[in-house]
Amino acid sequence: MKKALLPALLSGWVCLAFALSGYADTELFTLDTVPPELQLHSPNGGELWYIGDTHDITWTASDTNLTPNSVYLWYSVNGGLEYLSLAEAIANSGSHPWEIPAVQTNLARVRVRVSDDFGYITQKTSLANFTISYVPPAEPEGVLVDILNGLDAVISWQPVTQTIYGTPITPDGYIVLYNETPYEDEQFFYFLGRTFTTSYTHHDVAEFRDQMFYRVVAYKYYRDEDFTRLELLAGERSLPWGEALLLLTGGVK
Repeated sequence: MKKALLPALLSGWVCLAFALSGYADTELFTLDTVPPELQLHSPNGGELWYIGDTHDITWTASDTNLTPNSVYLWYSVNGGLEYLSLAEAIANSGSHPWEIPAVQTNLARVRVRVSDDFGYITQKTSLANFTISYVPPAEPEGVLVDILNGLDAVISWQPVTQTIYGTPITPDGYIVLYNETPYEDEQFFYFLGRTFTTSYTHHDVAEFRDQMFYRVVAYKYYRDEDFTRLELLAGERSLPWGEALLLLTGGVK
């Protein structure tokens, strides 16, 4: 009886062995667990862009499985508290033209987002705020200085009638800066005063200084807060121009 069962048991074991060695190939698939790489190049903080101009928002995005037309762009005018849609589902061209909106702010930011076929999303925001402003008046030309009575310096200049782009403009006034050294950078000058005409008198300066250099800046305000800040600045004297700019721009250069 035992001899009869042995071949049967061996036969069953062989069949079982063949059954366990069977296999089937699946279709080739890709598994991606890495989010897309993304870098926002511009604007990335500190830029000054003028209303009505067109600037390119630029970025670099890469991923093996980047979803086509997966780039979204937004912009903020309040430091990132709220974002408005700028472009949706566009190609990863690395650049998108943006006509700057008519919103004056020192707290502008841009955000870009991309995604891949596996649902991974990467987004980047401007590292710091940038400025959106109206096109400013051109620099005054023909600045002259006359000394009266050996004491007062009378600074005069030609009226400004155009913006820096050559379009017509009427400035709301002029800011006069001064320093004893002819620095190229306005940051090293001091705020002397403002005037609504094309001349300004620096009283008694010749009595105490051997030399003095002046710069004149035409300005125009477009908002009530611009006027308020300018009035505050007009009450200051001998303020470094860098600090004066902080007053004019609400604390943001």
